[in-house]
Amino acid sequence: MKTRNILLILTTALVLSCSDDESKTADLKTPVEEPLRLELIGMSGQMRNSETTGEEMQWQEYFLLKKQMNFEKVHLEDGAEVKSTGTFEIEMINGDKYLKFTHDTKNKAYGNCTGDKVELLRYTNSNELKGSWSACDGPGLFYKFQN
Repeated sequence: MKTRNILLILTTALVLSCSDDESKTADLKTPVEEPLRLELIGMSGQMRNSETTGEEMQWQEYFLLKKQMNFEKVHLEDGAEVKSTGTFEIEMINGDKYLKFTHDTKNKAYGNCTGDKVELLRYTNSNELKGSWSACDGPGLFYKFQN
């Protein structure tokens, strides 16, 4: 009887501890009537305490996550606007949750460590993400879902 109770408690604990990460974020797999906006809110350089936010950042940018896992990215720098489009997906890498953006063309709207058309943003919590470009001397880019 004790063994059965212990197994029941362990099974219950296991089921309750396995949460669905998708439920903590915007449900990106269902059709959205309005695009979901993911905005650059901060950036950091290689030097300590070099974080900037808002208008002080070197550039502004945002993603519009659209129906059928499509996106548009708008990058604004020095009065010039560069747009990029493509598809995105949710991907788990080494236990971390990422949004993986695959751009249709290569342009200045994004940067990465691999030189290809893929941009990865890692969830730091349910509403904020961090770009992976800083892993190879790029700036640290911090994003947040906007209402």
